[in-house]
Amino acid sequence: MFTKSGNCKSRLSRQGGLSLVELVVFIVIVSVSIVGIFLVLNLATRTSADPVARKQALAIAESLLEEIELMPFTFCDPDDAAVPVFSAASEGNTGSTAVGSLTVPHTVGAAGTNRILVVGVNIFSDSPPLPTVSTMTYAGQSMTFLAAQEDGVAPSRIRTEMWYIKAPATGANSIAITFSASVRAVAGGMSYTNVHQTTPFGTPATAGGLSDAPSVTVSSAAGELVVDTVGRRQSSSGTQTLTAGGGQTERYNDKSGTNNDNNVLGAGSEEAGAASVTMSWTANSDWKWAIVAAPLKPTVVCTTTEVIGPEAGESRYFAPQFDHVNDYHGFTMNSGNGGIKDITNTVFPALNPYSASVSVVQEALGSIAATESLRVTVTVTGPGNTTVTLDGYRTRYAPDATQ
Repeated sequence: MFTKSGNCKSRLSRQGGLSLVELVVFIVIVSVSIVGIFLVLNLATRTSADPVARKQALAIAESLLEEIELMPFTFCDPDDAAVPVFSAASEGNTGSTAVGSLTVPHTVGAAGTNRILVVGVNIFSDSPPLPTVSTMTYAGQSMTFLAAQEDGVAPSRIRTEMWYIKAPATGANSIAITFSASVRAVAGGMSYTNVHQTTPFGTPATAGGLSDAPSVTVSSAAGELVVDTVGRRQSSSGTQTLTAGGGQTERYNDKSGTNNDNNVLGAGSEEAGAASVTMSWTANSDWKWAIVAAPLKPTVVCTTTEVIGPEAGESRYFAPQFDHVNDYHGFTMNSGNGGIKDITNTVFPALNPYSASVSVVQEALGSIAATESLRVTVTVTGPGNTTVTLDGYRTRYAPDATQ
């Protein structure tokens, strides 16, 4: 017999936790996530630029862009000039008897434009002070004095002068010269086309002396044409000669007489312009001489469409060098052409992994028209997929200017 003294319930207890299956699934998910994260980090690392490499690429790009933007950018590229071209020459002399004037026929051709006539006058006198040219005309139009030089060896006997006229009349006319006193003289005319009509000459150079090698050095530039005139006293035997130096083209060569040394030889020539040009002559004996030379400046051909890219033969490193912003279009530096270099052609071996390229295009900048503005783009690539691109704009010194 049982006695019931209370209620008795059976309680079942639940225990928390993960089953084996759930644990395995968790481990797999976490592992895949970690692998994915590392894959992403690895990809980002491989495709991102090394900060050091990027800094170096940026330095190269900034340096090259600054170099380009500091180059001239006027309305006309100096290399677009039309070089002065020889047209015609003439010569005449007074003879061995001293006279007060000299007339020389000269024909200026109708071909070409922007003409000029240059006249050299070579004077001998044994009556100091040396006489000078008083007036000179061509086809009745007054000519302009440019420069003069005496031999400078006391007592002076030789004087050389250079005169000119812009836009001379075409056809057959005469150069008419009057002197301040009677002289024995030679004169030579040299006419040219494609000469700047506002500023036809650079700075004249003169020299005088006593030797068998008259010469003078002229400051000029590529695209110009240096012209000269030299006077020299005749020898007592009357056999004195003048021969133009190498690179010069003789345009006149005459003498007032051969009967004694109271006469003068006169000659003129031309030579292509460069930074420095020496005009020289050779004689067959020492005697007094005087020379005048000057560079003719070219007519500038202006267009509103800029010629993009370098002119034939131009280089960043060697003459003729880039001298204009647009010359840099298409320029590259890479391992195939020597690597990264400075403007003196010095290679930087440590920068061999880098390469640079330049693009120059006409592009408007705000209110500045595309014909007055260039956009310069410099792109530098380096190790570790480093790429830096910089853009800059270069506007003209004087928009709408003609030179």
